[in-house]
Amino acid sequence: MKLLILDMDGTVRQPLSGNKFIQRPRDQQIIEGVENAIAYFAATGWKIVGVTNQAGVASGKKSLQSCIKEQQYTLELLPEIEEIYFCPDFDGRKCFCVTKNGHNYCKHSESGNFRKPNPGMLNLVIQKYSPVSVLMVGDRSDDREAAAKAGVKFQQAESWRQTYGDADV
Repeated sequence: MKLLILDMDGTVRQPLSGNKFIQRPRDQQIIEGVENAIAYFAATGWKIVGVTNQAGVASGKKSLQSCIKEQQYTLELLPEIEEIYFCPDFDGRKCFCVTKNGHNYCKHSESGNFRKPNPGMLNLVIQKYSPVSVLMVGDRSDDREAAAKAGVKFQQAESWRQTYGDADV
């Protein structure tokens, strides 16, 4: 099985309001080209999972519950994504997983390696699925660095959307 790990903010979705970050669950829109790119990977047998730092929780800009609802709404908009992992704290000690069927759970790590650019979220996903091939897509240097630390191939978000956004499914 092949695994596609997608960063969320700036890679897959952006605020509908024009704000810098999504602050309410439905204040999001899918970036142009993403739906087709995801459909292409899903049709060619890739498992698709999201990973995202959510510092807005730690900084008080959104509640943990609002953040969970934000991920659930993304899963509604893009049903090919299996689940989304997010790190809500600056220390990188917590990692929540939001699934399509509502089975949400949290992992704790004293080492504080969940927050990108650390590879903790990616390692959790890789450990769960045991893929033969992994591609991480992101828009920031933190995403690239997390992929490198996890030992997986990386593609810049804009390049990924351009390459696969018009792909025939």
